[in-house]
Amino acid sequence: MGEGSMMQRLSTFIIQTLDLLSGGAFAAALLINAANVAGRYLFHSPIFWAEEVTTLLIIWSVCLMSYRLTLRGENLSAEILKPLLPHSAQRWVAFGLAAAGTALCGYFAFNAYLVVELVARFSQVTNVAEIPKQYVNGSILAAFVLACLGGMTRSLSLLVSDKLLNASDPVEVQEALAGSK
Repeated sequence: MGEGSMMQRLSTFIIQTLDLLSGGAFAAALLINAANVAGRYLFHSPIFWAEEVTTLLIIWSVCLMSYRLTLRGENLSAEILKPLLPHSAQRWVAFGLAAAGTALCGYFAFNAYLVVELVARFSQVTNVAEIPKQYVNGSILAAFVLACLGGMTRSLSLLVSDKLLNASDPVEVQEALAGSK
């Protein structure tokens, strides 16, 4: 079993785990919202904390997807020059973007950690559900840490392989690539 295969299996496991957690958070948000609607309109007794918790669960659901998006290069980027570049140049541009993105995500993760540590030290809680704010702000920390890990994995993969990782190009880019061949 080669290192590439081991890295691919580990990435697949991480993605599946994060997908499960993200899906669970989103499903919980939907269930809480449905219960709140039923409570509000059927029983005239809404769940007072439902909106705040639903919002937080949806934010966590999105943040947990940052590893997948960064690993596969599905994050937002300008792809206008990609069809004009040779394959080897595409690889090095992708590597440069992944490496720069990893460095930025590391910087933002460090600063998010400082915020999480600060609100934990002051024992801050949310207004309605009184959830400790380190769990709320932890979603941003998790997003940047996961994006940093995804970027590192993508960068390493681009260094050892000449194929781009599962990047799902927009339809316009796919059409431009097909037309240039």
